[in-house]
Amino acid sequence: MFARPRACLLFTPFFLCGVFLRQPNFAQQSASDSQPNAATTSHSGRQSDNSVSVDLDIYLRGPDNTSVGEMAALTVVTLDGQLYKQGTTKDGHLRWNEVAPMQYGIHVLAPGFEPAFQEIDARGTGQVTVTVQLRPQTGQGGVTPPASSDPEVNYVYGIYTSRLGDWQAAKFYWTRVLELLPNHVPAMVSISEALLNENKTTEAMEYLDRAAKTDPSYWRTQSLLAEVSLRAGSASEAVQHAKKAIELGHGEAASVSPLLARALTAEASEVLRAYLKDHPGDVAAKKQLEDLSPELAERGMGTAAKAASSRRDSDWVPPGIDDYVPAVQPGSACNLQEVVHNAGQRIQEFVKNVERFTATASLLHETFNKSGKVAGKEQRKYDYLVSIEEIRPGILSVQESLSKGLTPADPLGGMTSKGLPALVLIFHPYYSGNFSMKCEGLSTFKGKRVWQVYFRQREDKPNAIRSYILGVNSQPHPVPLKGRAWFVADSYQIIGLQTDLIGALPDIRLSVDHTAIEYGPVHFGSRGVDMWLPQTAEMFSDLRARRIHRRMSFSNYLLFAVDDRQQISAPKENP
Repeated sequence: MFARPRACLLFTPFFLCGVFLRQPNFAQQSASDSQPNAATTSHSGRQSDNSVSVDLDIYLRGPDNTSVGEMAALTVVTLDGQLYKQGTTKDGHLRWNEVAPMQYGIHVLAPGFEPAFQEIDARGTGQVTVTVQLRPQTGQGGVTPPASSDPEVNYVYGIYTSRLGDWQAAKFYWTRVLELLPNHVPAMVSISEALLNENKTTEAMEYLDRAAKTDPSYWRTQSLLAEVSLRAGSASEAVQHAKKAIELGHGEAASVSPLLARALTAEASEVLRAYLKDHPGDVAAKKQLEDLSPELAERGMGTAAKAASSRRDSDWVPPGIDDYVPAVQPGSACNLQEVVHNAGQRIQEFVKNVERFTATASLLHETFNKSGKVAGKEQRKYDYLVSIEEIRPGILSVQESLSKGLTPADPLGGMTSKGLPALVLIFHPYYSGNFSMKCEGLSTFKGKRVWQVYFRQREDKPNAIRSYILGVNSQPHPVPLKGRAWFVADSYQIIGLQTDLIGALPDIRLSVDHTAIEYGPVHFGSRGVDMWLPQTAEMFSDLRARRIHRRMSFSNYLLFAVDDRQQISAPKENP
């Protein structure tokens, strides 16, 4: 029912839309020029009559004619702009066998170097050898290539853009890798590194656990596990992971040594602090602790503990809608009107198909203290009932209830959460005009290609989606929302929705209201329909200095519907 838009790209330095630019803005000088970045081409064998294939060897060289050891992405196009081949180098070399003898253009994208382009004359026979000289990267700017159908090429694109500091683009490429090759461990680990840079440790650990199970011998997994352990204050675990990384990676893992030294220092500090608790008079041990971590010795804290204690007070709630923008395909654009129209049709179909549905709701309720730590936790299961009807033209009514059999549910923490089904109505034609919207581009959500749409409540339009009611006889307090939605690119079904407060509501002391819902298809055999309904929903709120997190998961859906085309006829006469 929900989807995301995608756009056509025009990527100047590479290939797209059948256009081949003979002199891109980063093109290297031809071999006939005297520039150090020139590419040289040599042929062995006689000229071909274009009927015999050739073997193409490509070598990359850096300054002082040294081989470029890090993996690079190569793209070969024909002179009319068509993609011919893509691949990645190993130790600065790539060989393609049985290449059609003709003229080509080759693009080289290597992390740490300027992009390069060179024409190739492969109209010989036998073997054609190409050597490309690369210039070191001099600035932060760089090209943003279109996503590839080759997972290794996308992986290199991710490395390249991460070196430029564009981690959002890097995550996009690595996510694309996992779409094409789900067991690509380097991409899993690279995504986890990007998530750690955003302090999203829990999400990073999901990828690291997956990587460790897929390939236990990959040293970078152990290196990042050491970093995670050190941040969490577990120095001994950090030491174990760092040592294992060095053991698995050998010389390639030399960069882990400083991390191991930090972990050993933190571990030594822990040992000394434990010793000083029982031997507070040992002056030599105190001095030793001061030498290890002088700024923390008086407080008895190690470096790892300091890192853990300095986490943001807002870590209990995910980043806000405007604080973190998920990556979209670089250069992608979409037709907002088309996306909103098609998504609105899916939501109208949903409202038409269902008058009432039930499900089993599993609820996790957590409270947090001022330091952002979990202070209390409860879990319940309920019968969840939702009904939707149009009470008058242009106005939809959504009713929800939680119960245990015939008994209404007692509100956990004195609070009842409602309004999840209503949020999707933001994109219903009745209500979409109340929001300003922007289609941000094509992205990935739960492994699917999706359109990413940003929305924000308009000040000049009524707020009819969400409100807070404090007490039975209290007046509702409308909550102006902003957020993002993700729609499956080919079906326009909604697959994800997140909302945030536009601003705090001082009257009711509401400073946080963050909701994240994931949707999925549910098949109702009796009606022969598939509807995209909530699978999980998370809510975070800070209301009157009470911090609450709720996670609901839904199962066992049942649908009750009435065919509005059914007509009541007069009773038949008896014969």
